[in-house]
Amino acid sequence: MCTPIPATARPTGAAVIKTSTLSTLFFLFLLTSVPLQAAVIKATPDRDPVSMNETFNLVFSSEGSVDDSPDFDPLSKDFEILGQNQNSQFSIVNGKMSRVQEWTLTLSPKRTGAIPIPSIAFGKDRSQPGAVTVIEPGAASPSKPRGVTDDEEIKLEVEAVPKNPYVQAQVIYTVRVLLRVNLAGADLSEPVAQDALIERLGDDHRYSTSRNGRDYTVIERKYALFPQKSGLLRLDPMRLTAQVEVGGRSFFAPSTRAIQVKSEAIDLQVRPIPAAFTGKHWLPAADLKLEQSWPKNPPQAKAGEPITRTLSLIATGATKGLIPELGADLMLDPTIKQYPDQPSLTEEKQPSTGITSTRQEKTALIPSRPGKFKLPAVEIPWWNTKADKLEIARVPELTLNVEASGETSGQTAPTAPVPQTAEELSSVPVGKSNVPLKDWENVWFWLALFLGVGWLVTGLVWWISLRKDRLGFQNRDGLLAGKLPASMSRQAQSDQSPGLSQARKALRLACSKNDPAVARTALLHWASVYWPDRRPTSLDELASLGGAALAEEMGRINRIVYGNAGDAWNGDALWAVVESLDGGENQKHQQVGLEPLYR
Repeated sequence: MCTPIPATARPTGAAVIKTSTLSTLFFLFLLTSVPLQAAVIKATPDRDPVSMNETFNLVFSSEGSVDDSPDFDPLSKDFEILGQNQNSQFSIVNGKMSRVQEWTLTLSPKRTGAIPIPSIAFGKDRSQPGAVTVIEPGAASPSKPRGVTDDEEIKLEVEAVPKNPYVQAQVIYTVRVLLRVNLAGADLSEPVAQDALIERLGDDHRYSTSRNGRDYTVIERKYALFPQKSGLLRLDPMRLTAQVEVGGRSFFAPSTRAIQVKSEAIDLQVRPIPAAFTGKHWLPAADLKLEQSWPKNPPQAKAGEPITRTLSLIATGATKGLIPELGADLMLDPTIKQYPDQPSLTEEKQPSTGITSTRQEKTALIPSRPGKFKLPAVEIPWWNTKADKLEIARVPELTLNVEASGETSGQTAPTAPVPQTAEELSSVPVGKSNVPLKDWENVWFWLALFLGVGWLVTGLVWWISLRKDRLGFQNRDGLLAGKLPASMSRQAQSDQSPGLSQARKALRLACSKNDPAVARTALLHWASVYWPDRRPTSLDELASLGGAALAEEMGRINRIVYGNAGDAWNGDALWAVVESLDGGENQKHQQVGLEPLYR
Protein backbone atom coordinates (compact mmCIF):
# COMPACT_ATOMS: atom_id res chain seq x y z
CA MET A 1 0.00 0.00 0.00
CA CYS A 2 1.44 3.36 -1.01
CA THR A 3 1.39 6.26 1.39
CA PRO A 4 0.29 9.44 -0.33
CA ILE A 5 2.74 12.34 -0.11
CA PRO A 6 0.98 15.36 1.47
CA ALA A 7 0.75 18.33 -0.82
CA THR A 8 2.67 21.40 0.20
CA ALA A 9 1.29 24.86 -0.08
CA ARG A 10 2.58 26.70 -3.09
CA PRO A 11 3.74 30.26 -2.57
CA THR A 12 1.54 32.94 -4.02
CA GLY A 13 2.75 35.27 -6.75
CA ALA A 14 3.12 38.14 -4.28
CA ALA A 15 5.29 36.00 -2.01
CA VAL A 16 7.53 34.99 -4.91
CA ILE A 17 7.96 38.62 -5.99
CA LYS A 18 8.72 39.67 -2.42
CA THR A 19 11.33 36.93 -1.99
CA SER A 20 12.95 37.83 -5.31
CA THR A 21 13.04 41.51 -4.36
CA LEU A 22 14.65 40.77 -1.00
CA SER A 23 17.27 38.56 -2.67
CA THR A 24 18.08 41.30 -5.18
CA LEU A 25 18.38 43.93 -2.43
CA PHE A 26 20.64 41.66 -0.38
CA PHE A 27 22.93 41.06 -3.38
CA LEU A 28 23.11 44.80 -4.07
CA PHE A 29 23.95 45.33 -0.39
CA LEU A 30 26.86 42.90 -0.71
CA LEU A 31 28.16 44.74 -3.75
CA THR A 32 27.87 48.20 -2.22
CA SER A 33 29.27 47.11 1.13
CA VAL A 34 32.70 46.47 -0.34
CA PRO A 35 34.88 49.54 0.36
CA LEU A 36 35.73 51.60 -2.68
CA GLN A 37 39.46 52.02 -2.97
CA ALA A 38 42.23 51.71 -5.49
CA ALA A 39 42.56 48.03 -6.36
CA VAL A 40 45.84 46.18 -5.80
CA ILE A 41 46.10 43.55 -8.56
CA LYS A 42 48.68 40.76 -8.31
CA ALA A 43 49.79 38.44 -11.13
CA THR A 44 51.01 35.04 -9.91
CA PRO A 45 52.08 32.00 -12.01
CA ASP A 46 51.15 28.66 -10.48
CA ARG A 47 54.74 27.45 -10.91
CA ASP A 48 58.13 28.69 -12.03
CA PRO A 49 60.10 27.56 -14.10
CA VAL A 50 57.91 26.17 -16.88
CA SER A 51 58.96 23.82 -19.68
CA MET A 52 58.49 24.96 -23.27
CA ASN A 53 56.07 22.10 -23.89
CA GLU A 54 54.01 22.73 -20.77
CA THR A 55 51.04 24.91 -20.04
CA PHE A 56 50.65 26.88 -16.83
CA ASN A 57 48.09 29.06 -15.11
CA LEU A 58 48.57 32.77 -14.54
CA VAL A 59 46.26 34.13 -11.83
CA PHE A 60 45.37 37.84 -11.52
CA SER A 61 43.82 38.57 -8.10
CA SER A 62 42.36 41.75 -6.63
CA GLU A 63 41.01 42.38 -3.12
CA GLY A 64 39.02 45.40 -4.25
CA SER A 65 36.79 46.36 -7.13
CA VAL A 66 38.68 47.09 -10.34
CA ASP A 67 37.93 50.03 -12.60
CA ASP A 68 37.07 48.03 -15.73
CA SER A 69 37.46 44.69 -17.52
CA PRO A 70 41.06 43.57 -18.13
CA ASP A 71 42.87 43.78 -21.46
CA PHE A 72 45.04 40.66 -21.79
CA ASP A 73 46.27 41.41 -25.35
CA PRO A 74 49.83 42.30 -24.21
CA LEU A 75 50.28 38.67 -23.09
CA SER A 76 49.82 37.43 -26.68
CA LYS A 77 53.32 38.56 -27.60
CA ASP A 78 55.05 35.77 -25.65
CA PHE A 79 52.20 33.43 -24.72
CA GLU A 80 49.33 31.66 -26.37
CA ILE A 81 46.16 32.16 -24.34
CA LEU A 82 44.39 28.78 -24.30
CA GLY A 83 41.60 29.66 -21.90
CA GLN A 84 40.47 31.98 -19.15
CA ASN A 85 37.85 32.15 -16.40
CA GLN A 86 36.79 34.60 -13.73
CA ASN A 87 35.32 34.19 -10.26
CA SER A 88 34.47 36.41 -7.29
CA GLN A 89 34.25 35.56 -3.62
CA PHE A 90 32.67 37.49 -0.76
CA SER A 91 33.74 36.95 2.85
CA ILE A 92 32.77 38.50 6.18
CA VAL A 93 35.43 38.44 8.91
CA ASN A 94 34.77 40.19 12.26
CA GLY A 95 31.89 42.09 10.68
CA LYS A 96 34.04 43.44 7.86
CA MET A 97 33.12 42.45 4.34
CA SER A 98 35.72 41.88 1.65
CA ARG A 99 35.57 40.85 -2.01
CA VAL A 100 38.25 38.95 -3.90
CA GLN A 101 38.19 38.71 -7.70
CA GLU A 102 40.34 36.30 -9.70
CA TRP A 103 41.08 35.95 -13.42
CA THR A 104 42.81 32.64 -14.29
CA LEU A 105 44.51 32.30 -17.69
CA THR A 106 45.88 29.06 -19.11
CA LEU A 107 49.00 30.00 -21.08
CA SER A 108 51.44 28.21 -23.38
CA PRO A 109 54.86 29.92 -23.79
CA LYS A 110 56.10 30.76 -27.29
CA ARG A 111 59.82 30.98 -26.44
CA THR A 112 62.34 30.09 -23.76
CA GLY A 113 64.12 32.37 -21.33
CA ALA A 114 63.05 34.82 -18.65
CA ILE A 115 59.79 36.13 -20.08
CA PRO A 116 58.36 39.27 -18.47
CA ILE A 117 54.71 39.38 -17.49
CA PRO A 118 53.59 42.90 -18.48
CA SER A 119 51.39 45.15 -16.40
CA ILE A 120 47.79 44.54 -17.49
CA ALA A 121 45.29 47.40 -17.61
CA PHE A 122 42.01 46.99 -15.71
CA GLY A 123 40.61 50.34 -16.83
CA LYS A 124 42.47 52.92 -14.77
CA ASP A 125 43.89 50.22 -12.49
CA ARG A 126 46.93 48.16 -13.47
CA SER A 127 48.34 44.85 -12.30
CA GLN A 128 51.81 44.44 -10.88
CA PRO A 129 54.39 43.25 -13.45
CA GLY A 130 56.21 39.96 -13.01
CA ALA A 131 58.19 37.31 -14.85
CA VAL A 132 58.31 33.57 -15.51
CA THR A 133 61.22 31.38 -16.65
CA VAL A 134 60.65 29.05 -19.62
CA ILE A 135 63.20 26.26 -20.19
CA GLU A 136 63.89 23.79 -23.00
CA PRO A 137 62.06 20.44 -22.90
CA GLY A 138 64.10 17.71 -21.23
CA ALA A 139 66.50 20.13 -19.53
CA ALA A 140 67.56 19.58 -15.92
CA SER A 141 64.61 21.19 -14.20
CA PRO A 142 61.57 20.49 -12.05
CA SER A 143 59.98 18.98 -15.19
CA LYS A 144 62.67 16.34 -15.79
CA PRO A 145 61.73 12.75 -14.79
CA ARG A 146 63.69 11.07 -12.04
CA GLY A 147 64.30 7.32 -12.18
CA VAL A 148 61.41 6.42 -14.49
CA THR A 149 61.08 5.45 -18.14
CA ASP A 150 58.97 7.30 -20.66
CA ASP A 151 56.79 4.33 -21.57
CA GLU A 152 55.28 3.97 -18.09
CA GLU A 153 51.62 4.78 -17.70
CA ILE A 154 52.04 6.63 -14.40
CA LYS A 155 55.12 8.45 -13.21
CA LEU A 156 55.78 9.84 -9.75
CA GLU A 157 58.45 12.53 -9.54
CA VAL A 158 59.81 14.34 -6.49
CA GLU A 159 62.23 17.23 -6.14
CA ALA A 160 63.62 19.32 -3.28
CA VAL A 161 65.17 22.78 -3.70
CA PRO A 162 67.72 23.56 -2.34
CA LYS A 163 69.60 20.35 -1.61
CA ASN A 164 71.89 21.89 1.05
CA PRO A 165 69.68 24.24 3.09
CA TYR A 166 70.51 25.91 6.38
CA VAL A 167 68.84 24.71 9.54
CA GLN A 168 65.28 26.13 9.82
CA ALA A 169 65.51 27.52 6.28
CA GLN A 170 62.76 26.75 3.76
CA VAL A 171 62.97 23.88 1.26
CA ILE A 172 60.36 23.61 -1.52
CA TYR A 173 59.42 19.94 -1.94
CA THR A 174 57.52 19.23 -5.19
CA VAL A 175 55.57 16.08 -6.04
CA ARG A 176 54.32 15.43 -9.59
CA VAL A 177 52.02 12.70 -10.84
CA LEU A 178 52.29 12.25 -14.65
CA LEU A 179 49.40 10.37 -16.25
CA ARG A 180 48.78 8.86 -19.66
CA VAL A 181 45.75 6.87 -18.48
CA ASN A 182 42.44 7.59 -16.79
CA LEU A 183 42.24 6.95 -13.06
CA ALA A 184 39.16 5.69 -11.25
CA GLY A 185 40.70 6.65 -7.92
CA ALA A 186 44.08 7.41 -6.37
CA ASP A 187 45.71 7.87 -2.98
CA LEU A 188 48.97 9.80 -2.54
CA SER A 189 50.96 9.52 0.68
CA GLU A 190 52.23 12.53 2.64
CA PRO A 191 55.95 13.35 2.84
CA VAL A 192 57.75 11.98 5.88
CA ALA A 193 61.03 13.28 7.35
CA GLN A 194 62.56 13.19 10.81
CA ASP A 195 63.36 16.51 12.54
CA ALA A 196 61.52 18.65 10.00
CA LEU A 197 58.37 20.76 9.81
CA ILE A 198 56.31 20.18 6.66
CA GLU A 199 53.47 22.43 5.44
CA ARG A 200 51.36 21.91 2.34
CA LEU A 201 51.28 24.88 -0.05
CA GLY A 202 47.85 25.52 -1.49
CA ASP A 203 45.83 23.22 -3.74
CA ASP A 204 46.97 20.79 -6.43
CA HIS A 205 47.72 22.24 -9.87
CA ARG A 206 46.81 20.42 -13.09
CA TYR A 207 48.47 21.09 -16.42
CA SER A 208 49.72 19.25 -19.49
CA THR A 209 53.24 18.55 -20.71
CA SER A 210 55.04 16.55 -23.38
CA ARG A 211 57.90 14.09 -22.83
CA ASN A 212 59.68 12.49 -25.81
CA GLY A 213 56.70 13.09 -28.05
CA ARG A 214 54.20 11.75 -25.53
CA ASP A 215 51.55 13.90 -23.89
CA TYR A 216 50.97 13.72 -20.15
CA THR A 217 48.52 15.17 -17.70
CA VAL A 218 50.40 16.45 -14.65
CA ILE A 219 49.02 16.83 -11.14
CA GLU A 220 51.46 18.84 -9.05
CA ARG A 221 51.55 19.32 -5.28
CA LYS A 222 54.04 21.41 -3.31
CA TYR A 223 55.19 21.48 0.31
CA ALA A 224 57.35 23.80 2.40
CA LEU A 225 59.86 21.90 4.52
CA PHE A 226 61.89 23.39 7.39
CA PRO A 227 64.69 21.17 8.78
CA GLN A 228 65.10 21.60 12.54
CA LYS A 229 68.47 19.90 12.88
CA SER A 230 71.74 20.17 10.98
CA GLY A 231 73.23 17.12 9.29
CA LEU A 232 71.79 14.52 6.92
CA LEU A 233 68.02 14.68 6.42
CA ARG A 234 66.27 11.95 4.42
CA LEU A 235 62.88 12.40 2.79
CA ASP A 236 61.23 9.01 2.54
CA PRO A 237 59.86 7.91 -0.85
CA MET A 238 56.36 9.01 -1.76
CA ARG A 239 53.83 6.32 -2.66
CA LEU A 240 50.88 6.50 -5.08
CA THR A 241 48.19 3.82 -5.09
CA ALA A 242 45.73 4.13 -7.98
CA GLN A 243 42.91 2.32 -9.77
CA VAL A 244 43.55 2.49 -13.52
CA GLU A 245 40.70 2.09 -15.99
CA VAL A 246 41.33 -0.68 -18.55
CA GLY A 247 39.59 -1.84 -21.74
CA GLY A 248 36.54 -4.08 -21.80
CA ARG A 249 34.67 -2.03 -19.25
CA SER A 250 31.01 -1.18 -19.38
CA PHE A 251 29.41 2.12 -18.55
CA PHE A 252 27.84 0.81 -15.33
CA ALA A 253 30.70 -1.47 -14.20
CA PRO A 254 34.05 -0.11 -15.40
CA SER A 255 37.00 -2.49 -15.26
CA THR A 256 40.02 -1.29 -13.25
CA ARG A 257 43.32 -2.59 -12.04
CA ALA A 258 45.32 -1.45 -9.04
CA ILE A 259 48.85 -0.18 -9.45
CA GLN A 260 51.35 1.31 -7.03
CA VAL A 261 54.10 3.76 -7.89
CA LYS A 262 56.96 4.71 -5.60
CA SER A 263 59.25 7.72 -5.90
CA GLU A 264 62.90 8.10 -5.01
CA ALA A 265 64.08 9.06 -1.56
CA ILE A 266 65.81 12.43 -1.34
CA ASP A 267 68.74 13.24 0.95
CA LEU A 268 69.37 16.79 2.12
CA GLN A 269 72.59 17.99 3.71
CA VAL A 270 71.44 20.56 6.28
CA ARG A 271 74.01 23.19 7.21
CA PRO A 272 74.24 24.70 10.72
CA ILE A 273 73.96 28.41 11.53
CA PRO A 274 76.94 30.04 9.79
CA ALA A 275 79.64 31.64 11.91
CA ALA A 276 79.24 34.85 9.92
CA PHE A 277 75.79 35.38 11.41
CA THR A 278 76.19 37.66 14.44
CA GLY A 279 72.55 38.43 15.19
CA LYS A 280 70.77 37.56 18.41
CA HIS A 281 67.96 35.62 16.69
CA TRP A 282 68.66 33.27 13.75
CA LEU A 283 66.43 34.30 10.88
CA PRO A 284 66.98 32.66 7.45
CA ALA A 285 64.77 33.94 4.62
CA ALA A 286 64.70 34.30 0.86
CA ASP A 287 63.55 37.92 1.18
CA LEU A 288 62.80 40.25 4.10
CA LYS A 289 61.35 43.73 4.47
CA LEU A 290 61.10 45.93 7.59
CA GLU A 291 58.67 48.85 7.41
CA GLN A 292 57.46 51.64 9.70
CA SER A 293 54.22 53.60 9.39
CA TRP A 294 52.42 56.40 11.24
CA PRO A 295 48.89 57.83 10.99
CA LYS A 296 50.49 60.79 9.21
CA ASN A 297 53.86 61.03 7.49
CA PRO A 298 55.86 62.75 8.89
CA PRO A 299 54.34 61.95 12.31
CA GLN A 300 52.67 64.81 14.17
CA ALA A 301 52.52 64.49 17.96
CA LYS A 302 51.15 66.61 20.79
CA ALA A 303 51.94 66.42 24.49
CA GLY A 304 49.45 64.27 26.35
CA GLU A 305 47.95 62.79 23.17
CA PRO A 306 48.64 59.28 21.85
CA ILE A 307 50.20 58.57 18.47
CA THR A 308 50.42 55.02 17.08
CA ARG A 309 53.65 53.67 15.61
CA THR A 310 53.40 50.52 13.47
CA LEU A 311 56.37 48.27 12.74
CA SER A 312 55.91 45.49 10.16
CA LEU A 313 58.30 42.73 9.13
CA ILE A 314 57.57 40.57 6.06
CA ALA A 315 59.76 37.48 5.59
CA THR A 316 59.53 35.19 2.55
CA GLY A 317 60.64 31.63 3.21
CA ALA A 318 60.35 31.80 7.01
CA THR A 319 57.77 30.67 9.55
CA LYS A 320 56.18 33.20 11.87
CA GLY A 321 57.76 31.46 14.85
CA LEU A 322 61.22 32.60 13.70
CA ILE A 323 60.39 36.31 13.51
CA PRO A 324 61.69 38.12 16.62
CA GLU A 325 60.09 41.00 18.47
CA LEU A 326 60.64 44.25 16.61
CA GLY A 327 60.52 46.93 19.30
CA ALA A 328 61.43 44.99 22.44
CA ASP A 329 64.94 46.46 22.83
CA LEU A 330 64.11 50.07 21.96
CA MET A 331 65.07 52.59 24.65
CA LEU A 332 62.89 55.69 24.44
CA ASP A 333 62.94 58.93 26.41
CA PRO A 334 61.43 58.28 29.87
CA THR A 335 58.90 61.08 29.31
CA ILE A 336 57.34 59.06 26.47
CA LYS A 337 54.97 56.40 27.75
CA GLN A 338 54.62 53.22 25.65
CA TYR A 339 51.48 51.08 25.41
CA PRO A 340 52.19 48.14 23.07
CA ASP A 341 49.34 46.19 21.51
CA GLN A 342 49.33 42.43 21.05
CA PRO A 343 51.44 41.65 17.95
CA SER A 344 49.74 40.35 14.81
CA LEU A 345 51.31 37.22 13.28
CA THR A 346 50.14 35.83 9.94
CA GLU A 347 51.32 33.33 7.35
CA GLU A 348 50.54 33.23 3.63
CA LYS A 349 51.17 30.06 1.63
CA GLN A 350 51.92 30.20 -2.09
CA PRO A 351 53.15 27.29 -4.23
CA SER A 352 55.62 29.53 -6.07
CA THR A 353 57.28 31.22 -3.07
CA GLY A 354 56.40 29.02 -0.12
CA ILE A 355 55.49 30.55 3.23
CA THR A 356 55.54 34.32 3.72
CA SER A 357 55.22 35.40 7.36
CA THR A 358 54.26 38.84 8.62
CA ARG A 359 54.66 40.28 12.10
CA GLN A 360 53.03 43.63 12.89
CA GLU A 361 53.50 45.53 16.15
CA LYS A 362 51.48 48.62 17.08
CA THR A 363 52.54 50.82 19.98
CA ALA A 364 50.73 53.89 21.32
CA LEU A 365 53.29 56.56 22.28
CA ILE A 366 52.14 59.33 24.66
CA PRO A 367 54.72 62.10 25.22
CA SER A 368 54.15 63.97 28.48
CA ARG A 369 55.89 67.20 27.42
CA PRO A 370 56.67 69.09 24.21
CA GLY A 371 60.07 68.97 22.56
CA LYS A 372 62.15 66.94 20.13
CA PHE A 373 62.72 63.27 20.90
CA LYS A 374 64.86 60.76 19.04
CA LEU A 375 63.36 57.38 18.30
CA PRO A 376 66.27 54.94 17.86
CA ALA A 377 66.76 52.93 14.69
CA VAL A 378 65.30 49.42 14.47
CA GLU A 379 67.68 46.78 13.09
CA ILE A 380 66.86 43.13 12.36
CA PRO A 381 69.80 40.91 11.26
CA TRP A 382 68.81 38.10 8.87
CA TRP A 383 70.48 35.57 6.59
CA ASN A 384 69.74 35.90 2.88
CA THR A 385 69.45 32.28 1.71
CA LYS A 386 69.56 33.30 -1.96
CA ALA A 387 72.72 35.40 -1.71
CA ASP A 388 74.09 33.26 1.17
CA LYS A 389 75.15 36.24 3.27
CA LEU A 390 74.26 38.30 6.34
CA GLU A 391 72.02 41.31 5.78
CA ILE A 392 70.42 43.81 8.15
CA ALA A 393 66.92 45.19 7.68
CA ARG A 394 66.78 48.68 9.14
CA VAL A 395 64.32 51.43 9.97
CA PRO A 396 66.39 54.62 10.40
CA GLU A 397 66.45 56.83 13.47
CA LEU A 398 63.60 59.35 13.62
CA THR A 399 63.25 62.69 15.39
CA LEU A 400 59.74 63.07 16.77
CA ASN A 401 58.58 66.69 17.11
CA VAL A 402 56.09 67.01 19.98
CA GLU A 403 54.02 70.18 20.11
CA ALA A 404 52.41 71.59 23.23
CA SER A 405 48.73 70.83 23.65
CA GLY A 406 46.31 73.70 22.89
CA GLU A 407 45.73 76.23 25.66
CA THR A 408 43.17 79.01 26.25
CA SER A 409 43.84 82.31 28.00
CA GLY A 410 43.36 82.26 31.76
CA GLN A 411 43.26 78.50 32.27
CA THR A 412 44.49 75.27 30.77
CA ALA A 413 42.05 73.46 28.54
CA PRO A 414 41.08 69.91 29.53
CA THR A 415 42.73 67.06 27.67
CA ALA A 416 39.51 65.79 26.14
CA PRO A 417 36.49 67.87 25.02
CA VAL A 418 33.50 67.85 27.32
CA PRO A 419 30.63 65.98 25.67
CA GLN A 420 27.69 68.35 25.48
CA THR A 421 25.39 66.86 22.87
CA ALA A 422 24.36 63.50 21.57
CA GLU A 423 26.26 64.19 18.36
CA GLU A 424 29.53 64.86 20.23
CA LEU A 425 29.13 61.76 22.38
CA SER A 426 28.41 59.56 19.37
CA SER A 427 31.52 60.86 17.60
CA VAL A 428 33.86 59.64 20.36
CA PRO A 429 36.13 56.93 18.87
CA VAL A 430 35.01 53.60 20.21
CA GLY A 431 37.35 50.69 20.81
CA LYS A 432 34.98 47.81 21.51
CA SER A 433 31.39 48.17 22.66
CA ASN A 434 28.87 45.49 23.56
CA VAL A 435 25.83 47.80 23.28
CA PRO A 436 23.75 48.09 20.08
CA LEU A 437 23.71 51.49 18.41
CA LYS A 438 19.94 51.97 18.79
CA ASP A 439 20.14 51.44 22.57
CA TRP A 440 22.89 54.05 22.86
CA GLU A 441 20.93 56.72 20.96
CA ASN A 442 18.28 57.10 23.72
CA VAL A 443 20.93 56.99 26.45
CA TRP A 444 22.99 59.74 24.84
CA PHE A 445 19.93 61.95 24.35
CA TRP A 446 19.01 61.95 28.05
CA LEU A 447 22.66 62.09 29.11
CA ALA A 448 23.25 65.16 26.92
CA LEU A 449 20.12 66.78 28.34
CA PHE A 450 21.26 66.16 31.92
CA LEU A 451 24.73 67.54 31.17
CA GLY A 452 23.34 70.67 29.57
CA VAL A 453 21.02 71.38 32.50
CA GLY A 454 23.84 70.57 34.90
CA TRP A 455 26.19 73.11 33.36
CA LEU A 456 23.47 75.75 33.41
CA VAL A 457 22.71 75.18 37.08
CA THR A 458 26.43 75.10 37.89
CA GLY A 459 26.93 78.51 36.35
CA LEU A 460 23.95 79.89 38.29
CA VAL A 461 25.26 78.52 41.60
CA TRP A 462 28.69 80.02 41.02
CA TRP A 463 27.20 83.39 40.11
CA ILE A 464 25.08 83.45 43.29
CA SER A 465 28.08 82.38 45.39
CA LEU A 466 30.30 85.12 43.97
CA ARG A 467 27.60 87.76 44.42
CA LYS A 468 26.98 86.66 47.98
CA ASP A 469 30.70 86.83 48.69
CA ARG A 470 30.94 90.40 47.43
CA LEU A 471 27.92 91.60 49.44
CA GLY A 472 28.43 90.13 52.89
CA PHE A 473 31.47 87.92 53.25
CA GLN A 474 34.32 89.86 51.69
CA ASN A 475 36.52 90.02 54.83
CA ARG A 476 35.17 87.15 56.95
CA ASP A 477 37.25 84.06 57.81
CA GLY A 478 40.04 85.09 55.47
CA LEU A 479 37.94 85.15 52.27
CA LEU A 480 39.29 87.30 49.43
CA ALA A 481 36.99 89.71 47.62
CA GLY A 482 35.47 88.12 44.53
CA LYS A 483 37.21 84.74 44.99
CA LEU A 484 36.35 81.54 46.85
CA PRO A 485 39.01 79.59 48.76
CA ALA A 486 40.20 76.25 47.41
CA SER A 487 38.41 74.29 50.15
CA MET A 488 35.11 76.04 49.37
CA SER A 489 35.64 75.43 45.65
CA ARG A 490 36.11 71.70 46.17
CA GLN A 491 33.26 71.53 48.70
CA ALA A 492 30.85 73.31 46.39
CA GLN A 493 31.78 70.98 43.55
CA SER A 494 31.29 67.92 45.78
CA ASP A 495 28.03 68.86 47.51
CA GLN A 496 26.29 71.59 45.53
CA SER A 497 27.41 71.37 41.88
CA PRO A 498 25.04 69.45 39.65
CA GLY A 499 27.87 69.45 37.09
CA LEU A 500 29.95 67.06 39.20
CA SER A 501 26.93 64.87 39.81
CA GLN A 502 26.21 64.66 36.10
CA ALA A 503 29.88 63.96 35.36
CA ARG A 504 29.82 61.06 37.85
CA LYS A 505 26.64 59.71 36.27
CA ALA A 506 28.19 59.87 32.79
CA LEU A 507 31.31 58.07 34.00
CA ARG A 508 29.29 55.44 35.85
CA LEU A 509 27.16 54.81 32.76
CA ALA A 510 30.23 54.37 30.53
CA CYS A 511 31.80 51.97 33.07
CA SER A 512 28.60 49.93 33.33
CA LYS A 513 28.47 49.65 29.52
CA ASN A 514 32.17 48.55 29.43
CA ASP A 515 32.98 51.15 26.75
CA PRO A 516 36.66 52.17 27.18
CA ALA A 517 36.68 55.12 24.75
CA VAL A 518 33.61 56.82 26.22
CA ALA A 519 34.83 56.02 29.75
CA ARG A 520 38.15 57.75 29.01
CA THR A 521 36.40 60.93 27.88
CA ALA A 522 34.00 60.82 30.83
CA LEU A 523 36.89 60.27 33.27
CA LEU A 524 38.80 63.31 32.02
CA HIS A 525 35.61 65.38 32.19
CA TRP A 526 34.95 64.24 35.75
CA ALA A 527 38.55 65.05 36.73
CA SER A 528 38.32 68.57 35.26
CA VAL A 529 35.19 69.24 37.34
CA TYR A 530 36.50 67.48 40.45
CA TRP A 531 39.77 69.44 40.42
CA PRO A 532 38.70 72.81 38.91
CA ASP A 533 41.83 74.58 40.16
CA ARG A 534 44.17 71.90 38.73
CA ARG A 535 42.59 70.46 35.62
CA PRO A 536 44.77 67.47 34.57
CA THR A 537 46.03 67.66 31.00
CA SER A 538 48.11 64.47 30.92
CA LEU A 539 48.36 61.02 32.48
CA ASP A 540 51.19 62.16 34.77
CA GLU A 541 49.08 64.99 36.22
CA LEU A 542 46.12 62.66 36.67
CA ALA A 543 48.35 60.15 38.47
CA SER A 544 49.69 62.83 40.83
CA LEU A 545 46.15 63.92 41.69
CA GLY A 546 44.33 60.59 41.77
CA GLY A 547 47.05 58.18 42.81
CA ALA A 548 48.62 55.07 41.31
CA ALA A 549 45.39 53.06 41.16
CA LEU A 550 43.66 55.65 38.96
CA ALA A 551 46.75 56.01 36.75
CA GLU A 552 46.91 52.24 36.28
CA GLU A 553 43.27 52.10 35.13
CA MET A 554 43.87 55.05 32.78
CA GLY A 555 46.84 53.25 31.27
CA ARG A 556 44.78 50.10 30.73
CA ILE A 557 42.13 52.12 28.87
CA ASN A 558 44.75 53.76 26.62
CA ARG A 559 46.29 50.40 25.72
CA ILE A 560 42.90 49.15 24.54
CA VAL A 561 41.66 52.33 22.81
CA TYR A 562 44.85 53.49 21.11
CA GLY A 563 46.57 50.15 20.78
CA ASN A 564 43.61 48.53 18.93
CA ALA A 565 43.69 45.61 21.37
CA GLY A 566 41.01 43.02 20.87
CA ASP A 567 40.62 42.31 24.63
CA ALA A 568 37.32 43.21 26.24
CA TRP A 569 37.40 45.94 28.87
CA ASN A 570 35.46 45.79 32.15
CA GLY A 571 34.65 49.13 33.78
CA ASP A 572 34.00 47.82 37.30
CA ALA A 573 37.62 48.32 38.40
CA LEU A 574 37.75 51.94 37.18
CA TRP A 575 34.44 52.80 38.81
CA ALA A 576 35.58 51.27 42.12
CA VAL A 577 38.69 53.47 42.10
CA VAL A 578 36.72 56.63 41.26
CA GLU A 579 34.01 55.83 43.82
CA SER A 580 36.52 55.30 46.62
CA LEU A 581 38.40 58.47 45.66
CA ASP A 582 35.27 60.60 45.29
CA GLY A 583 33.66 59.27 48.47
CA GLY A 584 36.74 59.79 50.61
CA GLU A 585 37.27 63.34 49.35
CA ASN A 586 33.62 64.25 49.96
CA GLN A 587 33.82 63.21 53.62
CA LYS A 588 37.01 65.21 54.05
CA HIS A 589 35.47 68.30 52.48
CA GLN A 590 32.38 68.08 54.66
CA GLN A 591 34.57 68.11 57.78
CA VAL A 592 37.00 70.82 56.71
CA GLY A 593 35.34 72.98 54.08
CA LEU A 594 31.89 73.75 55.55
CA GLU A 595 32.89 74.74 59.07
CA PRO A 596 34.49 78.18 58.40
CA LEU A 597 31.43 79.53 56.58
CA TYR A 598 28.76 78.70 59.13
CA ARG A 599 30.29 79.29 62.57
